[in-house]
Amino acid sequence: MKFQVLRAACWASLCLPATAEIESSVPLGIEALTGLRSGYVHRGFDLADTSLEFQFAGKVTLSNENSLHFGLSHLAESNGDFSETAGYLELDQKLSDRLHAGISATYRDRSHGILDGGLDLGIFTSFSINEDWEWRNELNYDFGADGTYLASEITWSKALSDQVYLSLSGGLSYLSDYENNSGLNDFFARISLNYAFSDQVDFSPFLGTSVPLDSGGSSNGIIYGGLWFQVIF
Repeated sequence: MKFQVLRAACWASLCLPATAEIESSVPLGIEALTGLRSGYVHRGFDLADTSLEFQFAGKVTLSNENSLHFGLSHLAESNGDFSETAGYLELDQKLSDRLHAGISATYRDRSHGILDGGLDLGIFTSFSINEDWEWRNELNYDFGADGTYLASEITWSKALSDQVYLSLSGGLSYLSDYENNSGLNDFFARISLNYAFSDQVDFSPFLGTSVPLDSGGSSNGIIYGGLWFQVIF
């Protein structure tokens, strides 16, 4: 169960929401996260340099097939004017032992950014290829950017020991009239290592990149890193 939680939190925390994957026998799961990152990249757009972030996320199990995820986050650039506060709701439907699908609603409030904040509505699918591999697809309409964002991502995750967990992910994204950009957007990838101090507390350094392909929001490739400190209730 611990490594299921770590995989979901590590995979999701780079861009809100951070989602904890709790066993269905547990009706309510809560996760709190604080972290420092060298840069903040959202959907291929370089929004901030060194930043501090705080996240709070939870899950309510509605039935054996349905769960509701919710969360709040705040990110602030340490030496600049950019900040982002966001909240989200996500309804997850279990279609089979391997396939999940759902809908999401996120609202972001941004200051001094190249992307406006606003409501973001999405649909997604998540397919567990096996115990180590997962494939996720998402389609979002961002009212702040007045455009559509499509992404497909593969994640590989593995327990190296009882306390150490490795996760690698990579994917491609596509934009349609997103801040006047259309076409292939970026290739994105991330590696993270989770160290569990206990079943409730872990420490996670990570390294990621975003490489523009055609219409992306950044002219050059971006490399960023950071670390998270997570507490799971």
